Amino acid sequence: MSVAKHLMTGRILEEAAMSKVFASEALQRSAYEALQIAAGSGYMRDFPYGQITRDCRISTIFEGTNEVLRLYIALSGLKDLGKSLGDLRAAVDDIFNNFIKGFGVLTEYAEKRLTQATGVGRDKISTPLPQALREAAGIYERYTIEFAKASEYLLRKHGKAIADRQHDLKRIADIGIDLFVGLCVLSRAASLAGASGAEGVQATGVARVFAQQARRRMANAVRRITRNEDEDMDRLAGFMLDKGRYPWDVVQ
Repeated sequence: MSVAKHLMTGRILEEAAMSKVFASEALQRSAYEALQIAAGSGYMRDFPYGQITRDCRISTIFEGTNEVLRLYIALSGLKDLGKSLGDLRAAVDDIFNNFIKGFGVLTEYAEKRLTQATGVGRDKISTPLPQALREAAGIYERYTIEFAKASEYLLRKHGKAIADRQHDLKRIADIGIDLFVGLCVLSRAASLAGASGAEGVQATGVARVFAQQARRRMANAVRRITRNEDEDMDRLAGFMLDKGRYPWDVVQ
C-alpha cells in the first residue's frame, strides 16, 4: 500500500467513526424525544415509538461502542500532532548538525503558532459560500485553531500518558466530531442555497443553527480541558468500586 493510500485509508476510518458516533446518538435522541412527545401512548403497541427506541439503542454499541470510537478518533488525531512535535524536538538538536534543515522546521512551527495566536495568515474555508453562511464558516475556522491548541496543550502536558486521560480524549473527539459534521452541514447547505423555494432558504437556516449549537459545545469542551472535576470524579468512582456499592444510600 502506498503512503498516500495508507493516509487516505486512515482518514476514511476516522471520518467513518465520527459519522457513526454522531448519527447513532442523533438517532437515539430523536427516538427518545418522539417517545416523550407521545407520552404514555408511546409505550402502547399501537404506536412504533417504544420499539424504535429499543431498537436504536444497539446503534451506539455494535460496530464498536461509541466510547471506544471516541478514543480512536482522539488518539488518531493526537498521533499525527505528536509526530509534528517530535519533529520539532529533533529539529532543535539538528540545528547544530544541519543548520538549514533544523531552522526550517522551527520556522514552519513558529509560523503555525503565530497563526494560531493572532489569526494572521490562517487558512480560510476556500469554497465560495453565500454571505448568509460566512458567520457559520467563521465558527469552524476559529475552532479549528482552538482544537489544535487544545490538542497540543494536552500532548505537552501528558505526553504518552494522554492515552489514559479518557475525559480529555472524549473532549478532543467531541470537538473533532462537531468540526467534521459542521463542515459537512455547511457544504450541503451551500449546495442547496441556490435552490428555489423554501427548501433552499431553510437549508441555510439549518447550517446556522447547527453552527451556533456546535460553537457552544466546542467552547465548553475547550474550557473544560483546563477547568474540570476529572480528578474528583475518578477518586469517587474508585472509592465506590472498592466499596462495591453506593455507600451513602439511605436504604440499607
